[in-house]
Amino acid sequence: MWQSLEGRPQPFVPPREAAFDEHVTFHGPLPIGRLVGRDALFERVYLPLARSFPFAQRQPYLFLGGRFEGEDWVATSGDLAGVMVTDWLGLPAPQRPVRLRFGEFYRVAEGRIVEIRCLFDILGLAAQAGYPLLPPFEGGAVTPPGPCAGNGLCLHLQDADETRRTLNLVEAMIDGCNRLDRRGLDSMGMEAFWHPDMVWHGPWGIGSCYGFREFQNYAQGPSVASFPDRTGGHHRARIAEGVTAAFTGWPSLKGSFTGAAFHGLAPTGKPIGMNLMDFYVRRGARLHENWVLIDLIDFWAQCGVDLLGRIPRLKAAERGGLAAN
Repeated sequence: MWQSLEGRPQPFVPPREAAFDEHVTFHGPLPIGRLVGRDALFERVYLPLARSFPFAQRQPYLFLGGRFEGEDWVATSGDLAGVMVTDWLGLPAPQRPVRLRFGEFYRVAEGRIVEIRCLFDILGLAAQAGYPLLPPFEGGAVTPPGPCAGNGLCLHLQDADETRRTLNLVEAMIDGCNRLDRRGLDSMGMEAFWHPDMVWHGPWGIGSCYGFREFQNYAQGPSVASFPDRTGGHHRARIAEGVTAAFTGWPSLKGSFTGAAFHGLAPTGKPIGMNLMDFYVRRGARLHENWVLIDLIDFWAQCGVDLLGRIPRLKAAERGGLAAN
């Protein structure tokens, strides 16, 4: 569907309309949200992207397919790279090359795409444009690379036994996460599922973690501290192929924001849900790499904060600073 954008940078051509069912549903990040119908999908998603990135290269580094609860899914993640020339979703165009990280799940029925789950790292794009909308964070503030072994694209038939091993490991890890109790991280037993030299690539605002200790200190630990009753595994799709796996849910993680502050946001004491996507690569008997996309704009909105609404104030402050100089 996207092959025309997967070579060198070239004019952004939206995918073929015939690939989509007329009544396709799209579940995307705020401020896009939920759309119904092929026309709405193109008008709100693909055509605005084409205007903002007239020359672009789509660089997927994860691609896999599978069945979940009797339905066929294809999942992919990577970057869209190009010069952003017009504003997009309220983000000012920096007029220079940027990388927009994406994650997508497509449900296919009778040869057409009938459902899409999509997340963009919009906050990461805003930071590249000069508008960091969240406080500084301890994880690495980089656009993450793909798998270190280059084994994330399942373009050929994968070994069924390897696929089962990967899916069983991911599901066992989810079960471990859901053993969370008042003992905190120790109750989850994550050491059994992850390599000590694991790599975790979260969204901008949380960042990348290198090694199991950083993962617990910068990513999983703060989440557990903020949402002490959190549960995961609320999935719309969960698939594996070979040594890769992926899942998504709307929301995938649920809990109550009753613990510590979360990346500078004070607890609300109310229930929350996080729309997210996880992509994995297994190495041997344990998980080695994990790419995570979270709709943090939606999460902050649940807590009464309009992150994108901060951009006009930042622009005004920028203009004021230029005037003062």
